[in-house]
Amino acid sequence: MAKYDDLDTKQIFIIGIGSVVVTVVTIMAVLYVYYLLVAGHESKFQAESSYDRQNTILADQFESVSKYGADPLTGNVTIPVNEAMKLVAKEAQSAKETPSANDKQPENANNNDAT
Repeated sequence: MAKYDDLDTKQIFIIGIGSVVVTVVTIMAVLYVYYLLVAGHESKFQAESSYDRQNTILADQFESVSKYGADPLTGNVTIPVNEAMKLVAKEAQSAKETPSANDKQPENANNNDAT
């Protein structure tokens, strides 16, 4: 009698490995096409984008920090940011040139001996 449980394991192994390779190659191809389409969509979206709302907000902010004025409710005076930065720099420079009385150290400041 013939044996019916003889399987061609070599052919089964080759077909299994081949199907795994085909599956991996298919997955990689799908990923490549996906990322290619996403990149194309992003470039098209950016080309068609309009920044009118953001530019309007930035123009309003620039206008608000570039004018002189006074708030009648609080009495706060506003000046342009550039002028404020110049004033702060000038004050810092004058503070470095003329040391105040608080900057002088007492003569015994280096004596840390508490006897």
